[in-house]
Amino acid sequence: MGSHHWETELKKERKLVAELSQEIDVKNKKILEMEYRYKENVATTKKLVFGLIKKINSKDRSLFELEQKYDETSTTMRWLKHKKTKLEEEHKDEIRERDLINLNLTRDMELRKTELQQQAQELEECKAQYALECSRLTDEIKKLKGKLQNEDSTGSENNSRAQINALREELMEQAEAMQDLEMLYQTLIIKESRSNQELQEARRESILGMEKKNLLSDQTTIQIKRMGEVDHKAFHLTCSVKYPSEDCEEISAKLCSTWQEHVRDPHWHPFKKDIINGRLHEIIDDNDEKLKELKKEYGEVMYRAVTNALLELNDYNPSGSYPVRELWNVKEDKRAALKEIIHFLINKFRTRKRKRS
Repeated sequence: MGSHHWETELKKERKLVAELSQEIDVKNKKILEMEYRYKENVATTKKLVFGLIKKINSKDRSLFELEQKYDETSTTMRWLKHKKTKLEEEHKDEIRERDLINLNLTRDMELRKTELQQQAQELEECKAQYALECSRLTDEIKKLKGKLQNEDSTGSENNSRAQINALREELMEQAEAMQDLEMLYQTLIIKESRSNQELQEARRESILGMEKKNLLSDQTTIQIKRMGEVDHKAFHLTCSVKYPSEDCEEISAKLCSTWQEHVRDPHWHPFKKDIINGRLHEIIDDNDEKLKELKKEYGEVMYRAVTNALLELNDYNPSGSYPVRELWNVKEDKRAALKEIIHFLINKFRTRKRKRS
């Protein structure tokens, strides 16, 4: 009985030991899996840490390089500032002298402008006086000729030969006065031509000087306009409406180039003469076939662009047939007067002087 009891207990113990052993094996397996995962996690973490450390080191190097560049830039800026101050001190007299030269040039231009205006006024007065004198002399000559004819027809019975000779002598004096007046008029014409030539040379020098000093841009009131050049914007606007589904850029460019060649063609002169305000002028001939076809096909905008270019070229360079550069007041859309150019230059010099200060 006792032996049986111990065998039963022993079986229970063995069974318990087997269960515990099995449980230990399962737990060991889980521990191995956890160790494996732990090692994987440790390796991944190390890898991430090493990557972060590498990035941090790289950023530190970049930051250090940036700090070095900043220090170098700051040093360079301080040096440049010091150099600028030193140069300004060294060239202060030169700057003052240049400003004085600019001021003198401006004054000279003002004086020259006043002289040209006075000459133009004198010329206009002389022209008016010449016209009146010519009219008076012509009337007197006609009267004298009439008197001579009457004297010749009536004969000696009514008038003496002395009176006829006196009338002829007066007629010769009037003719000489007419010749003197004609010579004076020609002299004034030559003087006006020289003044206009000097004025044009002054405007050309102004253009060159402004370009050299970079005083002109798309934002300034005064700009350079090519007189006699067809406005391509008008062509682009018309073509964008007429050919909305096609390449209007290419079409407008070709049309603009074609009509620019027409405008510069010396054999095409679509003008007619007309008297405006008592003077003979050349105006656009609306009956010209090319212009009529242009207006019919493409409308008023392109027609005006071409006729404006024709008028400008006929006014500025009728013999050269190529566009001429002119200073233009874009705000008022007109040729810049000499007074406006002078004020523009004075304002620019003052602005630059304030910036230097």
